[in-house]
Amino acid sequence: MTSETLRAKREILLVAIALILGSIFIIFPFLDAIILAVVTAYLLSMLHENLTHYIKSELLSTVVIISGLLATISGGIYLFFSNIFEIIQRLNVFTDSMEELFLSTIEPLNLPPYISSNISDFFSQASSFTTDFLLGLFTSMPYFLIQTGIFLVASIYIYKDRKRIYTAFDELIDDLPETESRIIRSIVESIDQIFRGVFLTQMMVAGIMAVLAAAGFYIIGSLTTPIPLVPLWALLIGVFAIIPIIAAFMVYTPLALYYLVAAEPLKGSMIFLYGIIVLQILPEILFRPWVGSRNLNEHPLIIFIGFIAGPLVFGVKGIIIGPLMLILTKQFILNYADLVSGQD
Repeated sequence: MTSETLRAKREILLVAIALILGSIFIIFPFLDAIILAVVTAYLLSMLHENLTHYIKSELLSTVVIISGLLATISGGIYLFFSNIFEIIQRLNVFTDSMEELFLSTIEPLNLPPYISSNISDFFSQASSFTTDFLLGLFTSMPYFLIQTGIFLVASIYIYKDRKRIYTAFDELIDDLPETESRIIRSIVESIDQIFRGVFLTQMMVAGIMAVLAAAGFYIIGSLTTPIPLVPLWALLIGVFAIIPIIAAFMVYTPLALYYLVAAEPLKGSMIFLYGIIVLQILPEILFRPWVGSRNLNEHPLIIFIGFIAGPLVFGVKGIIIGPLMLILTKQFILNYADLVSGQD
């Protein structure tokens, strides 16, 4: 390869990088939807491989997957917005009943009036916050639909054109010097492995937490009085486990609070303690790092920091970005000498 050709290839890469960075500023308001679309397209590609293995048809697999994605998103949006006012009404009724139950429970304690007033204000503010949040979603429906449209279109096209993207990428770096080609390919391969590892880690931890929630609530119910709908609580905790840190807290805390104010303080306290220790602390400091280190072949400390710091800094998308950036940085630093020298 001549020096002019090499120079042209490098200039193409530099221009592409500059254009990508510049485009990020333009699409920044929709960056969450695009990042989620990239992750979704990647997961759909994994599903496509497995589905094609069984039905032996690339076209049919693509039709089934795209149809399923469109039906799921469209159905979810329709059900939410068509029932939003009923959801708000039911939440307000639930909040009012919780307030009455709580006040009637503490009434025999003869507490100062300002305590009861503060409790009423708390429930009133909680109800107002929830109502405002849901109404905000409803009033911002055009923006929400734009975000959803960008997500759907990007997901479908990235998924559909994934082979073309891979081919174009290979052609771009094929004629680069061996050192540069090794570095770029190493980063891309690492990203692929990290995506798979993060997905498997989240799914496995979600399953572990669901089983622990079901077992713990069943045991607590056996020691006190039965807890209804244990499979539902376990399923919710498993689904919410996709979001580290706050996942289980969103389920076991309202459940524990209900029993604390329903004249069953022992059961409520047991649920709350079990949730804090087993469903909150252990998954973040033990399960997720341990499972992640096995799936990603990395030190548990990197997994721990990535899954904790990522969502705190970047929000939900940090679940991917956090571990991805830390692992890539560590691998690049440790393998830099081999990549540059061309040694295996």
